[in-house]
Amino acid sequence: MVKYYRKNIIGFYVIAVVAMGFAAFFDLKIDIWLNNPENPFCVWFYNTGEMPCRLALPIAGAVIVYTSGKMWQKTAGILITLGSGAYFGTYIGEHFFVEENQFVFGLVWGIGFGLTLLLFGSFVKIPEKYRKPLFVLAVTGIAVVAVQAVAIEGMKYLWGRVRFRDLLALSSYDAFTPWYVINGINGNKSFPSGHTSGAAISYLLMLLPFFFDKLKNRKQLCFFIPFVYSGIVAFTRLVMGAHYLSDVTIGGTVSFTIVIIAMAILQKKKYIEV
Repeated sequence: MVKYYRKNIIGFYVIAVVAMGFAAFFDLKIDIWLNNPENPFCVWFYNTGEMPCRLALPIAGAVIVYTSGKMWQKTAGILITLGSGAYFGTYIGEHFFVEENQFVFGLVWGIGFGLTLLLFGSFVKIPEKYRKPLFVLAVTGIAVVAVQAVAIEGMKYLWGRVRFRDLLALSSYDAFTPWYVINGINGNKSFPSGHTSGAAISYLLMLLPFFFDKLKNRKQLCFFIPFVYSGIVAFTRLVMGAHYLSDVTIGGTVSFTIVIIAMAILQKKKYIEV
């Protein structure tokens, strides 16, 4: 499985290494040059950039409900769908709709979203040959998102890096630290970028050609769609002053790496045939 993406993987890591080397010298200068937090294009991706990560769990939960054969798995799927749907709803409430009672609105909206997914799934007839592949994909997606969330949040707290926009608020760049300096827990959470990492969950698309015959010849497309999308989100985070080049590079690399590891495990456990 992984060998089919070997050139893509090598290219990805070469770009990441070059970016990190460049960022070691120019992180701050790049943000000073690009800073334009009111840019509407960037604001849009601030609001939508993490959608792949936020949507993956409720969709995966609903898939488990309608592809599993055991009651405890179906129950877990329902709980995942409703719980992560509520989490997704709070995100929607914060970014799109209301100023007051955001949490309550988001909670109700999100649970409604989860129920809608479950209701919609009851009308979808899934061919028997796709049940196991979809179940495996759903479980893999949940595992990837969970590991990604723990890794990103852990690194954010450990690095304690000050965001560029906070430097501007202080009217001083004195608190800036390069990416290779670990500051410890101090409340700052610039490194790595959560938005870019969330967008890079879309690299799960790389698994699809190995599960569905119709996509066997679309492997490159399944790599470049998330590559371009997460790259756009990464760029907008720089423009908005939320992150540095090194932040977004590592954010995307963490999610990409977790997906690649998941692919290797699926292949080793023979959940897929290549």
